[in-house]
Amino acid sequence: MNRFFDAVGEPIEKHGGEILKFIGDGLLAIFPMDRKEACMDLIAAVREGYQAASRLWLQDDHVRFGLGIHLGAVNYGNIGSRHRIDFTVIGSAVNRAFKLEALTKRLRRPALLSQEFVDTAGCHAQTERLGSHMVDGIATSIEVYALRLESPGSGATFG
Repeated sequence: MNRFFDAVGEPIEKHGGEILKFIGDGLLAIFPMDRKEACMDLIAAVREGYQAASRLWLQDDHVRFGLGIHLGAVNYGNIGSRHRIDFTVIGSAVNRAFKLEALTKRLRRPALLSQEFVDTAGCHAQTERLGSHMVDGIATSIEVYALRLESPGSGATFG
């Protein structure tokens, strides 16, 4: 797992993101939206992380890449109980990103983006609209887009 975390974590930090925590076989990262380039930086980090993870797949077919991207307000800081505090982010935007990540398995796409992110980033040409989908815990359907990604060595494009 450390090799995977190194492979996908380095591009996140290189492009201005911050890894908040490692959760099981995944991670939670944020990209502060204080710069107008932040959305494009995030997309660059995803592309580089996907390329690095794909190279690991060539060595170990147990590596899977699934990513949910959403843009929205979060609450961040030291959150927890009086016995255990953790610096993290919480809120509906975080929940929506996790729901999109879970949807990657069903839709068999490595990186899914919300309508809000795609509209803000202006990256429609880099995505494929997958339509509206219902996800657990959200009362209304959400518009989902797949980021077009190329797998190294295979020439295969996803999205």
